Amino acid sequence: MQGVNWDDLRYVLAVGRHGTLAGAARSLAVDATTVGRKLVTIEEALKARLFDRTADGFVPTHAGQLALSRATEIEERALALEREVAGHDARIEGPVRLTAVDSFFDGFLLPRLPALWAKHPGLELSLVSDVRVFDLSRREADVGIRYKKPTQAALVGRKLGTQAAGLYASRALVLDNAPPLISLPQVFEHAKEARVLHEHFPTGRIVARCNTAAHMITLVRAGAGIALIDCFAADPDPLLRRVVPEPVLLDEFWAVVHVDMHRAPRVRVVMDFLAQVIAAEQSLLLGQAS
Repeated sequence: MQGVNWDDLRYVLAVGRHGTLAGAARSLAVDATTVGRKLVTIEEALKARLFDRTADGFVPTHAGQLALSRATEIEERALALEREVAGHDARIEGPVRLTAVDSFFDGFLLPRLPALWAKHPGLELSLVSDVRVFDLSRREADVGIRYKKPTQAALVGRKLGTQAAGLYASRALVLDNAPPLISLPQVFEHAKEARVLHEHFPTGRIVARCNTAAHMITLVRAGAGIALIDCFAADPDPLLRRVVPEPVLLDEFWAVVHVDMHRAPRVRVVMDFLAQVIAAEQSLLLGQAS
């Protein structure tokens, strides 16, 4: 595409993927005005309109679909080269981007990380929590802590262990026939976590919805209601109690990496460390610690 460079293609891809200037701007860490100006400049360089501006957002034209297809191919080749080069770096130092839910970081992993840096002080960890699943093929993360075995051919998974979750309330909360419940956002209403809560308290009333475990735990501590919380985060808390004696949900821990990265020494060291600390703390993770 004459007159268009890779930086231009990043803008085309972002608009195509998000459908709005605001969404594209967030993904590129720029403002929406910049995206709009850049898109006009690209269309003028190509002498073609790439997107129809509609009430529902930006819809690619035929020319836009061709541009997106070619841009995706270029991006995939660039990312493959980046992964291949990074995967052959023999040093146990440098950045490793690790993603997991906030409760795993805050309630379990963070206090144990100094032991990793004591052995490998050159590692630089980026810790990112989000409700979405990061795309490892696009280098959005190097290692993802997930709760099921990966099925994509480009991903490699290593089972780390098992964890349990239970139903908790404040020790001060008095329960009645319609107890207050703290659940997930409505978009996750059919997730197994939300179903477990409703199955045990079918007459309960939702008083809050949270997309992070930290918010749930804070509300439960304050006496706002009952929530499903990881046992390793809730059992040590003196303000919390189980309202159902046994854990009600079990999940597997999996460390997931892209196939091009799983042999990189710094990535393997992080995965080995995760496996070691999780294996050493299975009683806590399973809600069996005394």
